[in-house]
Amino acid sequence: MEFEKNTLLFGADPTPCIVAIELGETGTVKVYRRENDGSTIAEVEPFRPFVWCDSDVVDLGIEAEKLESDLKYGWLITVDSWKELIALRNGLKKANRDFFAFNDPVQHYLTGTGRTLFKELAFEELKRMQLEVLSFEEPIAGVAGAGPTDHVMSIALSDNTGWEELIVVDPKNTEESEHDAIKRLTALIKERDPDVIEGHNLFRFDLPYLVSRAKIAKTKLDWGRSGGFLRSRPSRLQIAEKTIDYPKFTIDGRHFVDTFLLAQFY
Repeated sequence: MEFEKNTLLFGADPTPCIVAIELGETGTVKVYRRENDGSTIAEVEPFRPFVWCDSDVVDLGIEAEKLESDLKYGWLITVDSWKELIALRNGLKKANRDFFAFNDPVQHYLTGTGRTLFKELAFEELKRMQLEVLSFEEPIAGVAGAGPTDHVMSIALSDNTGWEELIVVDPKNTEESEHDAIKRLTALIKERDPDVIEGHNLFRFDLPYLVSRAKIAKTKLDWGRSGGFLRSRPSRLQIAEKTIDYPKFTIDGRHFVDTFLLAQFY
């Protein structure tokens, strides 16, 4: 058997070239998939989240399926939406029942369907964009309330096809030029349509800095494949005795890779 054909490792569903999955409307996910012509399409698929329990929960008025296994969590409960899953988990906790559930809806979907991201997609076929932002003041100042003279100096972009572009802000007309530069960045992301946006210290500088400058410039960072906006949540990386707090950014249909965080593991 070819290594990639091992369904225990790579999932039982053979669907190729899935490049991203996002939680959609109630009971659905959006599956972004690469077509043979290189374009990326979004398909809406049904999604039923689930919980594994260590015993039947009929006494709680909940239907569960007994699995053909003697493992600890041998009962399966499925619901119709992510909102229902959260309510179910809270109810099981309140009833002091032992259960296991993933916290990530994408992991739920991949595990439940046997699908796998990037299956049969060569690394060279992955659309990768590199991003670096330079600010007028020091990077730390740029994020944490820099003075009125601060602004984006330049935005450097490239991708794995060899394409590159440098967007430079005119120091003699920073207000209008910075606005145009950020709009140009958004337009290029939509045009080049990357699966992955890469950079060094993206989460702790480039992306939060762009968010703060976009607010000042009154322009939108709607980088998502379905028109979604850049969003973030507090996150933490623990490596031995070292703790790194950072805002984790996400955007629908794309991934971020921060090489600063990756370097901490090595």
